[in-house]
Amino acid sequence: MNNYVQGDVIRCCTPDISHLISEGYYPVDMHLHTNHSDGMTKISDLLTYAKKRNIGVAITDHNEISGSLDALSHSSDVLVIPGIELETEEGPHLLFYFYSSGDMEDFFKIFSQKRVEYSPGLLQNLPVMECLHLAEPFDCLRIAAHPYGYYGINRGVLKCVEKKMIPSVLSHIDGIEVICGGMIRSLNQKAITYAQNHIIPFTGGSDAHILSDVGNVVTAVQADSTDEFLDGIRKRKNIVIGKPGSYLAKGATAGVIAWSFVPYSATRLLAHYSVHKRRMSHRISSCRGRFCENLSGEKEEKSEER
Repeated sequence: MNNYVQGDVIRCCTPDISHLISEGYYPVDMHLHTNHSDGMTKISDLLTYAKKRNIGVAITDHNEISGSLDALSHSSDVLVIPGIELETEEGPHLLFYFYSSGDMEDFFKIFSQKRVEYSPGLLQNLPVMECLHLAEPFDCLRIAAHPYGYYGINRGVLKCVEKKMIPSVLSHIDGIEVICGGMIRSLNQKAITYAQNHIIPFTGGSDAHILSDVGNVVTAVQADSTDEFLDGIRKRKNIVIGKPGSYLAKGATAGVIAWSFVPYSATRLLAHYSVHKRRMSHRISSCRGRFCENLSGEKEEKSEER
């Protein structure tokens, strides 16, 4: 075993699922994406694959819970942790894990409404602190995804805190993701070291966007239910085992993500066009109205002069 934290074990190697199960642990991939956001995997295929591999899953689609809800309604043989990954205005990604699907749905309703209020029609991302505050009333775990990611892109909380891009939000975060399958080893090691030094809860997940990557990183707890599993993470009684994917796998995943954003970008462009079209129409109507009022006023003045 390579790295220890009191009550926890972190191992940078391929998970031995059979051994974990024989030791009484339930291994769960805590970070993955489906075709409900920017992944390629269908829910039915994911559940079949997870059952075959004897692992649980937390579906953390970007700003979306429909895939998680779909899996929860068809997951009698697989432990599904209700979850979501939120993108933020400043750049970092945040993972939220809920004890119940009801809490996840209630949170998502509030989150969706806040996005509408924050940028009507444009669905821009909320600030980091706003996302964290929205989750405070709910029984959930707030985890910083790939906290030092990525090279050249600010997608990690710890990276942005170090660069003084955002105020320190760490007191509002329950833990960090120490092994992310999408990160290179050195960035995962930085996260592991941070968790060791600060003795905080941590998780790990593949960040899979294609089915074959699911289960490459797992978080394992001696638990049989969502409540027991998340409590185990809170108490730092979990194990995280896994390693980053190969550069070839990362390249394939990057292609999948890029391609998946084509329709997403088109939708966003149409949304922007629609909003600005309405705004311009409103301005034109307002100007036309004022012009007509002025013209009418001038006619009345001339009439009175006569």
